[in-house]
Amino acid sequence: MYTNIAMAYDGSDGSRMAFEKAIELVNVLPDAKLSVIYVNEDYRESVGYMDAGSASAPVVSANVDSNYAQYMPYGIGDEKISHEKDYDGAAAEYSKHVQQSIQRQLDTHNTKASVLALEGNAAKTITAFIEEQNIDLLIIGNSGKSGLQKFFVGSVSKKLIQDSSCSILVVK
Repeated sequence: MYTNIAMAYDGSDGSRMAFEKAIELVNVLPDAKLSVIYVNEDYRESVGYMDAGSASAPVVSANVDSNYAQYMPYGIGDEKISHEKDYDGAAAEYSKHVQQSIQRQLDTHNTKASVLALEGNAAKTITAFIEEQNIDLLIIGNSGKSGLQKFFVGSVSKKLIQDSSCSILVVK
């Protein structure tokens, strides 16, 4: 049935219910591999400057969205780029905190899983993760948004359902 399962966690009530469902499912499918992913959208892009002769051009890091890495010019990432030194590590620290919290919950349930904290646009990052890791089932929580709120804010769940290549279980 399903052998490579991912669960998207954002700390919301819907994702907590999805987390519980993922644990139940993995316990029923002992050969399945579970990856719990958290995507931090509140990150600061890593901007550097590439020297090109007498000019300097800003370059946004390819780690912002791995889908766009293929479009970066050859040589980006070489020693000719100087990165800003005043990076605020608060977003990275929060991602680490969430990752540790998820791991503690897995340990409490005596469930083995990979826990990954990623950065970028949630829908794009999760879709890329699904492709790269050959995920065959994604478990997500319903956002709980409705009406105009969903229209203006958008719904990661809706985007994942539209863009993902694997089966998706939306937990309500």
